[in-house]
Amino acid sequence: MCGEDPTLLKKHRKNYDHRRQWIVDRIDRLSKAFAVDIAAYAVMSNHYHLVVFVDVERAKNWNIKQVLLQYCKVFEAHPWVKSYLDPDKFHTLTQMQIQWVEETADTIYRKRLYSISWFMRSINEPLARIANAEDLCKGRFWEGRFKAQALLDEQALLTCMAYVDLNPLRAGIAQTPESSNYTSVQARIETELPASNHRRKKSRKTNNQRRYDYNFARLKPFVDSKAKSSINIKDKIHLLPFKLKDYLELVDASARMARTDKRHMDSSLPPIFERLQIETDARWWASAMSGRSTVMANARQFAHAMGNALNLKQFRDRVKQQTETWRQQIPSPGKQPPS
Repeated sequence: MCGEDPTLLKKHRKNYDHRRQWIVDRIDRLSKAFAVDIAAYAVMSNHYHLVVFVDVERAKNWNIKQVLLQYCKVFEAHPWVKSYLDPDKFHTLTQMQIQWVEETADTIYRKRLYSISWFMRSINEPLARIANAEDLCKGRFWEGRFKAQALLDEQALLTCMAYVDLNPLRAGIAQTPESSNYTSVQARIETELPASNHRRKKSRKTNNQRRYDYNFARLKPFVDSKAKSSINIKDKIHLLPFKLKDYLELVDASARMARTDKRHMDSSLPPIFERLQIETDARWWASAMSGRSTVMANARQFAHAMGNALNLKQFRDRVKQQTETWRQQIPSPGKQPPS
C-alpha cells in the first residue's frame, strides 16, 4: 500500500513511500478542523496507527459560525452555507434558509466534528480514491473498517503511544526511535526539542534546508512543549500530562526491551539524550521530582481526575447512561407514536 511493491521481478517493482506522506498530510489537515487531537501516529507500509484525544467539550463550545468554518476546512460547503459565511451574500438568504443552515450546523456538522468514525472516514476515503487513480484500478483499497480502543488512564495512554512510536523499530525498518520515519516520536524530536541544541545545529545545512524532505503532522503538546498550536480558533487545548524528556526516556527504554517475536534496539547504543546531544542534569530531575516544577503542577491539575478505578467507573456510568438514553428513544414494539 505505502511501501515497496512485492512483485517478484525486481525491474517491475515500484516504491509507494510517498503515500505515507499523503496519510500524514491528511492527518495534519483534519486535526486542524476536527475537535480531535493527535497524541501519536505511525504510518507503516501496509497500515497506520493513531492515538487520538476527542475533545467533545471543545466542539460543543463552538458557536454556529465556528462550526461551519471548521467543517468547511475539510468538506465541500453547501451553497447556503457559503452565503451564510459571506457577509456580502448573507442578506440574500431567506429566514428558512438561515434556520436550515444553523440547525444543520448544530445538529449534524457539530457531531461529525467530534466523531472518530467521521475522522477516520475523512482520512481513508480520499486516500483510497487517490491511490486507486494512481494504480489505474477500482475497488476496495483498505482491508476493512478501522479498529478502536478506549484509553481510560495515563498508563494506557503511555503504553499505546510508546507502542505506536516503536512500530518501525519492532518491524526492523528503523534502528532507533529518532530514525523512525513517519512517526510522532520523530516529529516531536524535530519540532519540539530546542532548535539550538548541539545535534541539530551540527546537522543543519548552511542554506537552512530541512533535515527531512517530508512534513510532520501537528501533535497534541506535552505540558512542557514549546511548539505552538496551529488551530485558528482560540480553544483551550488540554495538554498531555507528561514531559517530553520523560516520554523520550520511556520510549528509549522500551526500545531496548528484548522480545522473541519482535526486533529491539541495540542495547549497546548510548541513551537517547546522548545520541541527541541534549543536556540533562540533576537539577532538572530534582525540580520535577520534588514538585517545585510548575510543569509538574500543571500536570497534576490535568490528571487529578485520572486513575484506573475512577476512569473505569466513569466510563461504565457514561456508557450505561448513553445506553439508557438510546433505549428511551426507540419506540416500544406494537405502540404507535401519538398523533
